[in-house]
Amino acid sequence: MRCNIKRLFTLAIGVFAATLVIISFSNNTYEREWKQGPQSNEARIMGHAIPDAPEFPVGQNSLPHQPPPPSLGEKNLSDPFNFIYPSNKITLRKLFDLTKDVDFDLLKKNECRSNTTLSKYWENSQQRYVPEDDNWERFYSNIGSCSVYSDDQMIDNLLHDLNTSPIKHVHIMDGGTQVKFVFTFKNDKQAVFKPMRFGRDYESDPNHFYFSDFERHHAEIATFHLDRVLGFRRAIPTVGRVLNMTTELFEKAEKKLKKTFFFSPAKNFCFVSRCDYYCDTTHAICGLPDMKEGSVQVFLPDESAVPRKHNRSPYRRTYSKKNQVAEWQSSMNYCTEKVKTKKQYAHGRRLLDLVDIHILDYLIGNQDRHHFESFNVFTDLPSYAIHLDHGRAFGRSDIDDDDIILPLRQCCIIRPSTFQTLLNFYGSPKSLTKALHESLSKDPAHPILAYKHYPAMERRLAKVMHYLLECIEQRGVSEVLIPEYNNPDVSNVGQNDDEQSEEHQDKKDEKKTV
Repeated sequence: MRCNIKRLFTLAIGVFAATLVIISFSNNTYEREWKQGPQSNEARIMGHAIPDAPEFPVGQNSLPHQPPPPSLGEKNLSDPFNFIYPSNKITLRKLFDLTKDVDFDLLKKNECRSNTTLSKYWENSQQRYVPEDDNWERFYSNIGSCSVYSDDQMIDNLLHDLNTSPIKHVHIMDGGTQVKFVFTFKNDKQAVFKPMRFGRDYESDPNHFYFSDFERHHAEIATFHLDRVLGFRRAIPTVGRVLNMTTELFEKAEKKLKKTFFFSPAKNFCFVSRCDYYCDTTHAICGLPDMKEGSVQVFLPDESAVPRKHNRSPYRRTYSKKNQVAEWQSSMNYCTEKVKTKKQYAHGRRLLDLVDIHILDYLIGNQDRHHFESFNVFTDLPSYAIHLDHGRAFGRSDIDDDDIILPLRQCCIIRPSTFQTLLNFYGSPKSLTKALHESLSKDPAHPILAYKHYPAMERRLAKVMHYLLECIEQRGVSEVLIPEYNNPDVSNVGQNDDEQSEEHQDKKDEKKTV
């Protein structure tokens, strides 16, 4: 009896020890795999076609399977301009006839009467020296009083650095509603990274509100190029970049971000990150198997050095599921009664900036315009609206939200340079989308846009020109084409140049669902 008990006890000890060894081996293997991350085959075949991934059924609430990034796969060589342009020859002829006597060169000189750069302004006013040791510092020092930049070659050099510079640290960007990272490069300069969620052909769910729709990395890239083509130069330089998630994200990530990485059942490397919307396993962002495309947007200079103001737009939407119609969407007199009478819009460039940014938003289909920022550093010069936050643009190619263009229709004013640029594209053999396509083709992640967005943009441009013709016929050229707006019924004494709203309030409004 004693012998059997001893044997059973010895056997139990042996089984327990063997189990511990197996568990320990399994954990070490998993830990090693977690720390090392997947070894990518994609990095060795950069520039070659990637075999098509298997197709998965798409459910009502699921995302389509992510295709290979265009920059890693085969390029679409089809004709992007194989569509009928919606230009109206009668509208075009009327606009040319009505504006043939306008001296655009003279008017454009009065649009921004004092054009200087940050470095020159500080040197003259404060005897401050702005360093220009790298392309970031050259970009900062050349921020202008009329536009964010003016030197295209300098911007191209910066875009190259954003696309190629080694990454030193990766941090989760605080305050973002969706996944965004802050890249710190080897030179300690920074940029914002938005990862690719799905392919260019993905259309927004019709049941998604504008404030809860997915952000698209390629929308930021395309909008930067469109802003440049239109001559605004008030959007922030943005470029596409394909990253190795193991060596450039996981190994450089801060601890709380690194904890959200995992391997999917398809053996792809994925992460969840932390944010207010879509940061869960169901909406994880995965590589192929560990290559990931995204947009990289240069950081604006720190606000402690180059202060900015955050201005609530008078044409912001309700951000409510129940009360979806704002006052400006229901009254065509809104601009005359509620906007032109406010001091910050009654004089100067502010109202014309608002029209510009809504024309841009209309062309790209961006409904999410709740605020805009402006530099508050040129203290004795009027500030301009910086074109920021376009991640929810290019969501639908089949719908034109005419509410976006209501500031133009209601206020019936436009900057002469903007009008001339739109008219030239509308009537020129080189269309707006051809010029945009030519610009986008220079991006490392091209093609940036699905070609179905090109006819949508031309269709929207035709509508903009129709609305402009209506305004000119109703009010006359001299009242519509103006370099700056002045309301004689509103005093400009003690004018508050900017109507500020707190950043946390903008975030709260965007998340508001009641």
